Amino acid sequence: MPDWRNRCGFGAPLETNSHCQMACDTPSIFHFGTMPTLFRSLVLLATCLFPAAALAEEATASAADKINSALEPIANTALNIIFWGFEVTDGVTLPLVLVVLGGTAIFLTLYFKFINLRGFGIALRTVKGKYTDPNARGQITHFQALSAALSATVGLGNIGGVAVAVGVGGPGATFWMIVMGLCGMTTKFAECTLGVKYRRIAKDGTVKGGAMYYLRDGFKEIGMGPVGAVLAALFALFVIGGAFGAGNMFQSNQAFSQFSSTFLDADVAGSSSAKLTFGIVLAVVVGLVIIGGIVRIAQVTAFLVPFMCGVYVLTALIIILTNLGEVLPACGTIISSAFSNEAVTGGLIGVLIQGIRRAAFSNEAGLGSAPIAHSAVKTDKPASEGFVALLEPFVDTVVVCTMTALVIVITGVWQVSAEVNPGGAQLVAAPGSSEVVQELEQGQFVHTRLSKDDHLEVIGLVSSEDRSVEKIEGWIAADTVTDRKGVPMTSLAFGSVISWFPALLTIAVVLFAFSTMISWSYYGEQGIMYLFSFLGDERTKIPVLVYKVVFCLLVVVGSSASLTNVLNLSDAMIFAMVIPNLIGLYFLLPVIKKETASYLEHVKSVDGES
Repeated sequence: MPDWRNRCGFGAPLETNSHCQMACDTPSIFHFGTMPTLFRSLVLLATCLFPAAALAEEATASAADKINSALEPIANTALNIIFWGFEVTDGVTLPLVLVVLGGTAIFLTLYFKFINLRGFGIALRTVKGKYTDPNARGQITHFQALSAALSATVGLGNIGGVAVAVGVGGPGATFWMIVMGLCGMTTKFAECTLGVKYRRIAKDGTVKGGAMYYLRDGFKEIGMGPVGAVLAALFALFVIGGAFGAGNMFQSNQAFSQFSSTFLDADVAGSSSAKLTFGIVLAVVVGLVIIGGIVRIAQVTAFLVPFMCGVYVLTALIIILTNLGEVLPACGTIISSAFSNEAVTGGLIGVLIQGIRRAAFSNEAGLGSAPIAHSAVKTDKPASEGFVALLEPFVDTVVVCTMTALVIVITGVWQVSAEVNPGGAQLVAAPGSSEVVQELEQGQFVHTRLSKDDHLEVIGLVSSEDRSVEKIEGWIAADTVTDRKGVPMTSLAFGSVISWFPALLTIAVVLFAFSTMISWSYYGEQGIMYLFSFLGDERTKIPVLVYKVVFCLLVVVGSSASLTNVLNLSDAMIFAMVIPNLIGLYFLLPVIKKETASYLEHVKSVDGES
């Protein structure tokens, strides 16, 4: 998420923690800060709009399909490398990276003796500033850092990510998301402690931090400098890829998906021109902030994002409270499905995999992005921010994601995998078969499971009125239905109870996507600056500008590609960050343990005085 350390959060003042402000203050070969706003805008429009417009001009009716086709082999290759694993049951592969990520979270929780639970009270008191000198070095307070991070993480991961997990893995994926959220609290604690420990504070007070620095400097301290340098460079590369994938293309893809389903006719929404136009507009607005330095847009968004987060959480709570009688059955469905071999995709292992993947995508514990966000905090005790950071996965995954999942399960929408397109579709006995099981009309909701030879296996027909399911077996051509997993599923769930909410959710999704893009553009920029630091501050501005232009152009690509390919590429890039980051955590465990003991002694002394 963001220059989350300077990202506007719940109740945090704009002038002190606007993530967009930090993004605008980063170096550029153009001195935008001294240029008139109009001129800056024109430069940015020339940079971002002209290439995108050229793409649109050359585009045919199948432009979006061409982009999707071009992206598919890249996404599949990246996915196969990062998610390499071993087959545990028929058709289900357990990715090694998920074993390492989940295993590390559990190991750290045990190693630090459940500090995620026993340190909860200390974390809350630290957020209030009880144990920290207000004049300590840094840029923002603990509360501002937590607020910034929450306003970033409570976004599309909660709205779309949960729906993807439930839609692909069944309701049981929610249970494993919660488990991973609880254990991920310790992972976040460890990496953010290191982030503050090895941060770099410039003479002007600005802070640089993140996994790149504790991998490089931490390994140098233990006599493994060359290894640390390689790991740091790899992480910098991966964080750039994560910025392009999860922080950019996935965001624009989900934003267009929700926008089109709410405000556009089906024919218009499916056209390549609509996708390209939406992408170009969004790319220009993003570019106005990260290249053009138009701070006003950033400030307005910084105010609206936490407001939308609050509205979303409040609405989910209202739906849950008004359906209290359905909460216990929904919880029962979630728990039983978590251990059932009849899960939607892959049985028990399949639902476990989806839970871990979506939890990591939502709260980012173990990815190494959080230390970039937390390094600017005002503190002389690195572990203090580690305690604050452990609250993020709890709020983001354990609380908000669970609320979203409950709404989806209570309303019965979790079984809506896809919707039949205009013109209807045929349910056939097998892929390529001419034996028609049933004719399906436009708008029919279907519950799907497996995919094979451009067909989807249908296991149920879902009523659009009461979400009751008629069990049926057959296959349907993939191009005759529209995927409803992700944000559309969440929108359908909320809209079935509050009719006007999809429109509000659409605005929230676009704002979440925009603010996350700004934030992740900063993450990727830090990776670029680290890799090209040998050029010196002035010459580094050139690759930074090139990165920003490419970032804006990829917004257009993301809005045009299919959710499947964007999601696969996003997963691959963001999980690649796990490898060097977790290696660093294991080797630097003694440092984390020492800093934790030091801070706990400090806490004990302060509590003793009071």
